[in-house]
Amino acid sequence: MRELPKLVLERIENYSKKKSFSDAKQKKLVEIVTRKYNDSLVTPGDAMGLIAAQSIGEPGTQLTLRTKHYAGSLEVSVGQGIQRVIEIVDGRLSSKFPSMKLYLKKDVFNTDKKINKFAKSLIDIKVGAIGEFQEDFLNRTVSFVLDHEKINELDIDKEEVMTLIYDKIIDVYVSKRFTPNKNGINFTFDKDTPLFNIRKAIIKWNKIPLFGIKNIELTVVSEENGEKVIITKGSNLSEILKVEELDTQRSYTNDILEVNKVFGIEAARESIIRELYNTFDSNGIDINKRHIAILADLMCFNGKVKGIVRTGITGEKSSPFARASFEETVKHILSAAFDGERENFKGIIENLIVGQPILAGTGRVKLTLDPKNLKKMIKKQESLIEDK
Repeated sequence: MRELPKLVLERIENYSKKKSFSDAKQKKLVEIVTRKYNDSLVTPGDAMGLIAAQSIGEPGTQLTLRTKHYAGSLEVSVGQGIQRVIEIVDGRLSSKFPSMKLYLKKDVFNTDKKINKFAKSLIDIKVGAIGEFQEDFLNRTVSFVLDHEKINELDIDKEEVMTLIYDKIIDVYVSKRFTPNKNGINFTFDKDTPLFNIRKAIIKWNKIPLFGIKNIELTVVSEENGEKVIITKGSNLSEILKVEELDTQRSYTNDILEVNKVFGIEAARESIIRELYNTFDSNGIDINKRHIAILADLMCFNGKVKGIVRTGITGEKSSPFARASFEETVKHILSAAFDGERENFKGIIENLIVGQPILAGTGRVKLTLDPKNLKKMIKKQESLIEDK
């Protein structure tokens, strides 16, 4: 029997101390875990890839076609269903519904009002989101009018935001001034300024960032196990990690490639496992995480997140038949023929195509039979039967 890994032994020891087990009881626990551990080991030759593919693929047919569900009372779309699984497995460059779950540090906020205000402060607010530019092209003037309803909703100070907008807009106008009570700003352009340039300036002004974190479009405060969490529409992991009020050890994003960019390939692998498992689990489908881990290992083993697509892992296979079995069959066969590629029949797909036994399970074992000894063995067994 194989010995337990060091980490497992440490956990057993810590658990035994916590439960005040005697030495005999701890030894018994080690024996039970060792037996269970050895029973769970994969038998040499088992087709792990096939088992994992079947274990994920068959339950996957029960996934809903819904593309999203909503977190909280406001519309924060979180991808789910078969589309989300395809998005992850394909290793797409961006998530269709990027979202983050942010945990707060303990004892930072003591009221719900402060938490809501903090959540709103994370939203990426641009000039165009809190007001509009009204154009008078005839007189070459543009007026910015503040949306008071939006200002109140986002809990922003009117004077502060108007001063900020006033300072940040620097462009082709001749003069600018506040309207009475700082409810707006009037911009005057030179009479010879082309209308195209004015419109171009307005489009640019609408995109000027004022507050919050880039790409965070919306936030919702929710409750999880008696704890307040913030769910976002949009993701910016690198900037979120700089926010002192957040528990960065637990906060995470569903954008796998962003995780890879910030934390590296091991974190991206864990993110693939978590996102796939959660997607299946939210649809009531129970899949052993080990099968998902095999898929994640395949996508990440060379240091980059690569999808199971013809431009990713499948397209990089050395076997021409394996590449041809996925997509663009004729193209791959012709390309292999022109390049003089050789098919070695080492994988499963290529052997199935030509009707040969696969190199897995019983197909991986090669036996040499001795006919003379076989005859002796048969005669010996027959004589034993006759004696009985």
